[in-house]
Amino acid sequence: MTDTSRAAASELLKTYRVDGSCLYMVGTFDTGVTVFSQQVRALNLAWSTIESELLPASISAEKNSSTKHKKIAIVGAGFAGLTVAASLLAKGVLAELTLFEQRDALLPLQQGSDSRWLHPRIYDWPKTGSQASVAMLPILNWTAARASDVVVQVLAQWGKIVRASSNDSVKLYCNARHLQIHETPRHGKRLRIEWVGEERDPADGTAHKGRVSLATGMSNDFDMVILAVGFGLERDGVLSYWRNETVGQPSLDEPRRTYLVSGQGDGAMIDLLRVRISQYRQDRILEEVFVGHDQLLTAVQELHRKFAYDLHKTGLFAAFENLGIKSKTKTEFESACDRLRRRLRRDTDVILQLKVKKLSQLFDPKTSRISFQNKLLVYMLYKCGGFVPSTHEEKNLIQQHGIPESLVIRRHGTYRDEQLEDMLSETLYQAIQTRRGTARPDPFSQIDKPLWPGGYFDTPGPSKEIGKIGDDQRSHWRKEYLPGPTEMLATAFCSAIAGAILPRHSKGRLRVTIHRAMIFGSEELLQQACDYQGTEDARTEQSAAGRTFPAENGTIGQAYLCRQIVRSIRDIDATKLNASMEPLKLHEASRFMSKKVGFVLAIPLLEPESKSSHTAPSPVLGVIYIDSTAPRFFIDNKELEQIVAMTKSFLEALQRATISPIDRIRNIQLAELAEAIKPTQKISNKVKNILELVTAIDPPRVDIPLQLNFDHSDFIPIYSAGKK
Repeated sequence: MTDTSRAAASELLKTYRVDGSCLYMVGTFDTGVTVFSQQVRALNLAWSTIESELLPASISAEKNSSTKHKKIAIVGAGFAGLTVAASLLAKGVLAELTLFEQRDALLPLQQGSDSRWLHPRIYDWPKTGSQASVAMLPILNWTAARASDVVVQVLAQWGKIVRASSNDSVKLYCNARHLQIHETPRHGKRLRIEWVGEERDPADGTAHKGRVSLATGMSNDFDMVILAVGFGLERDGVLSYWRNETVGQPSLDEPRRTYLVSGQGDGAMIDLLRVRISQYRQDRILEEVFVGHDQLLTAVQELHRKFAYDLHKTGLFAAFENLGIKSKTKTEFESACDRLRRRLRRDTDVILQLKVKKLSQLFDPKTSRISFQNKLLVYMLYKCGGFVPSTHEEKNLIQQHGIPESLVIRRHGTYRDEQLEDMLSETLYQAIQTRRGTARPDPFSQIDKPLWPGGYFDTPGPSKEIGKIGDDQRSHWRKEYLPGPTEMLATAFCSAIAGAILPRHSKGRLRVTIHRAMIFGSEELLQQACDYQGTEDARTEQSAAGRTFPAENGTIGQAYLCRQIVRSIRDIDATKLNASMEPLKLHEASRFMSKKVGFVLAIPLLEPESKSSHTAPSPVLGVIYIDSTAPRFFIDNKELEQIVAMTKSFLEALQRATISPIDRIRNIQLAELAEAIKPTQKISNKVKNILELVTAIDPPRVDIPLQLNFDHSDFIPIYSAGKK
């Protein structure tokens, strides 16, 4: 961990910490909050507390046996609370964790919620990667599904992490009432919590050690208190957002019902869309409406870049209006609206009650914090006559249209400030209010982009202790999510290459694998997409699929940087080859290479040249890696041409499968490679007498932008590309 990184971690902590105390808050005052963004904020908090050395953590627990364990309280056992707790446990923080949950179960809001769909990135649409259905989180990862199903996914992982930890390192109290947080006599050093609650099994929230749970009044002092309470209870809500209801289903009673939706946030907009669009799901509807409309989608992406992140930029409503006027997009916009119009439900009408005077103000960031995709869909629904906006009093609208209370949907926010004031001492609450004042952006606004490096939560301790990790652990660490279908494809392909090589491979180990290029946060990484294929001793090695490597390191890093095939020189001494890995920083991300390896080969797989410059080098979608311990083994140019030909055939098949998905398997584009690492034209001088560039053979190349990210999808397109 560099001093710069440590300073960055310490600076980030300021956005979580209440001045002058050991109280920290996760996402309490942020806008546009999602389950995924709250989990990212929780992981960023864990990373910053460990890297800034606020909390003790070590790879070697024995060395720190005398270190005093911290007592940490986490208030709230929702997604944010469980994620920060699980991440601290995974990193081996020397602490005792106590979780408090006001309700009777873990993840109580989303348990049993079958009418709400959760998707990790859809609110980033139309950015590249926004339709990837997997959160790709290192802790408590999940895939887009009904909220109730996401709960099952997350709790299964939570229970596994808790059971793997020390028996007494985690406590859980459910039905926590009268939870009060205030200063101890040593102000600023610790905080005291008093509560009445039932102790439960922290792994699943059931009865603790099989005993009947009885409420007990208690109090205790803590070195750190983390508030992960969300925004509090909803205001004015008969139909709570996370409770099951039937507004998205056809009526079984009246032939037509009129709803009143009151509010002007994302919650209100989603319910407006659910009530008026048949078979609505917030991720599917976008592709169903825009598929085949490339010019329109390009124009929408440009509007997203222009308006989505500028809180002072006005004029989005007018920009949407232009989509239906400009010659380049008019036809496709009308077609998209026609698709949406044909999806309108015939059994519902909606009146949208707003506080703003004009509908156009709903698209103004100064008066609204609605996500870009919801603004676009609501605008299109308006153009289709799908609802009537109104600024009249709610009671007048109810009376005028005869709307029963059961058809009134109110989304007026939550009692956030009231909940904080009720829970915190006057001093703590006032410290929050004083700091916030009229400052913009909010001083407690927290970044929802990953700041931890790839593989960070796969090993205990802070970054500065990475050098202490044993070689055995390095064989399988730094893992991130790898889709099963992608691993299967990579396994089959690498097995085929190994099968082509083995007939002439003498005694010794042969390993073949492929690494896919990916972006994690701001890092360019290469991720091993399958276990090693080849000889039996290679196949029986500990699972390495999912490991990540910095894109610059090792032999694969040289191929990535040079955009050319890299090979060890014929008959190179194994000792020299092994020594060459040190200047290539292989051991930073992997175990030491076997001293018997006498041959290595790395083949980059290239995407098309950059559209911005004909001279720009092609980005890399992946790197094939082959090594061998067989004496005097070498893959010459003739054999290399055969491997490249096999790879080209493989890539052509992947391109076809990307353009025409195979049933429920789709190649889902992730975040684009940023090309932050500048390519080189020659191999590193430190290894130029050990490794060589094979300039006589061009690396295999694809014709379309392509990423190796095949995964399961439940998406069934209603329209084919190019059709209405």
